[in-house]
Amino acid sequence: MPDDIKLVIAIPTAGTVPMSFAYSLATMVSYTAANGIPSRPEASLELKMDVVESSNWITNREQLVKRALDAGMTHLMFLDDDMMFEPQVLDIMLGRRQPIVCTNYLIKTEPASDFVAVDLKGKRLPTHEKSKGIQPIMYSGFGVSLFELQVFKDIPQPWFAPDFLSKENSYTTEDLPMYRRAREAGYKIYLDHDA
Repeated sequence: MPDDIKLVIAIPTAGTVPMSFAYSLATMVSYTAANGIPSRPEASLELKMDVVESSNWITNREQLVKRALDAGMTHLMFLDDDMMFEPQVLDIMLGRRQPIVCTNYLIKTEPASDFVAVDLKGKRLPTHEKSKGIQPIMYSGFGVSLFELQVFKDIPQPWFAPDFLSKENSYTTEDLPMYRRAREAGYKIYLDHDA
């Protein structure tokens, strides 16, 4: 029986999009329109795009997921507007057939030296040229990430509420707590080194 994939490309944005992101998005959509999903040839694909624009990334993500659920979509791909990616990234990630697949990228620090993904032992996990396949992790960023929307049905809202770290007198990002809640609900988070 073929899979019916109803996927929304969800873009949380403050409103200004770099050309590198616009180019990556256009080439990914063009690649997908021309090729479908070669890694899942049995699947039908309905593809939509949704954008929520405000300065509050957490609210943007909450609204994007809620709208995707309300629309009856099956998958959601977060693309943050400061990311660059290859045209086949969606095909690669959908081909993993996992509820949560994310990518790795450098943390925005000067100089950029650490990757955002954290392994199951709590250490930063780099992706290098020799890194291949998927690997279970604790968490990564949402910059380029793919979810089966069932994940959000199994986790109560708010999905993206950050934690307060009293020792540091600061908040976490929204990704760490969301991925923790997903793991507590029985999901594995996979880092896709190829994507």
